Amino acid sequence: MERYIPLFPLSTVLFPGVSIDIQVFEERYKKMVVSVLNTNKQIGIFCIKEGIEAHGPLPIPYEYGTLGQIYQHDPIENLYSKNSVFRMSVMGLKKIKLIHYYESVEKYYIGNVIIDEEYLHNVQISTEEKEYFFSEAKFYLKHQSFENLDRIDPNNVVLLCHLTLHFLNIPLEEKQKLLELSSFQERWNRTLQILKYKNQIIHQIEKTHRFQQEDVFN
Repeated sequence: MERYIPLFPLSTVLFPGVSIDIQVFEERYKKMVVSVLNTNKQIGIFCIKEGIEAHGPLPIPYEYGTLGQIYQHDPIENLYSKNSVFRMSVMGLKKIKLIHYYESVEKYYIGNVIIDEEYLHNVQISTEEKEYFFSEAKFYLKHQSFENLDRIDPNNVVLLCHLTLHFLNIPLEEKQKLLELSSFQERWNRTLQILKYKNQIIHQIEKTHRFQQEDVFN
């Protein structure tokens, strides 16, 4: 089903199930947020394909993004104060595809989008594979100062995969390609490959540090 929603192009990729904190300071986006908070509090979060995030012509977004729900924010009065920063938290709901978009009179984008459903009934992930992915993700995220992974159910494969992708230190273009994959199974497999590679590097660095410390004390 097609729908029209305001678009927020950002220098980030939001995945369904993951939340991000956003600071709004440009007047055009403050006007957008006023409109959103007075309706259903939903916006389209799209990574920027060309252009810059702020203080310039509206950037060109990628074709795929994520429907976001504002679930926490500063007092709405802050949106009417000039030179103020409005802070809000947005939860990713569903992957969406951008059909077309236009610039509104308030100088922000309105987009015609459709929900890109990812059906999970064909996903084949065994209990052993879930546990292995969880252990790799836990090791990596511990080194990214994320300590709350134990609160996540390893059987929630979508959240586990997308949360890991959110924190993975890879280029935005690569994250965008992973979001655009039509198969969750493929996204899961690719994320695990990246995780294993990153963890090998971490293990090698830790091993090198141990050798250096042993040399100092010997």
